[in-house]
Amino acid sequence: MPDAFGQGFSLTFVRDVPVRELLGRFGCAPGSIRPSTLADARELELEDEDDGAVICAGRAGGWSFALQSWGARILEEGVIERVSAGAEMVGLISTASAPAFVYAVDGEEICGFDPGLPHLRYGADPDRFLARMAQAGMPADGTPVEGSPTAAMLRFAEAAFGLSLPQSSTLREELLSGRVPEDPDDA
Repeated sequence: MPDAFGQGFSLTFVRDVPVRELLGRFGCAPGSIRPSTLADARELELEDEDDGAVICAGRAGGWSFALQSWGARILEEGVIERVSAGAEMVGLISTASAPAFVYAVDGEEICGFDPGLPHLRYGADPDRFLARMAQAGMPADGTPVEGSPTAAMLRFAEAAFGLSLPQSSTLREELLSGRVPEDPDDA
């Protein structure tokens, strides 16, 4: 993922929520939801950035996922609560301004941290994943993360939740995409 998204990404997995509904929970305008490749979605967003972010979504291993190039809509106010309402959510964010891991259940943030600073955790149960974090190379004692913090976060997500996303199909096949309007009244 980091190689394919050099300018950053946010990847959110949600269990037991249909793909179209997931896009709605992110705030995508219903009329904007359509099939597209990730490349087409990126191009659409670059054509008119003032129209809002474009998010792609699909299914992988029993989870729905939402993928955003460059931005982190999931970290905007109220979005984690909406996306995880009645469900389990794992957010993996790697942007220059907001690297983060977030685990939420039914609207409540259970555990979150910056993958480069995993000893600074927050949430209702910030120590829930300490053993898995250490196994993935993210020590919780303040010792620096060896190598790429993003790669360590992705290893952790795969080990702790069984999450994976086949890069070849995600980059080439059609997914559903939708646009989050800049003005919520346009939704």
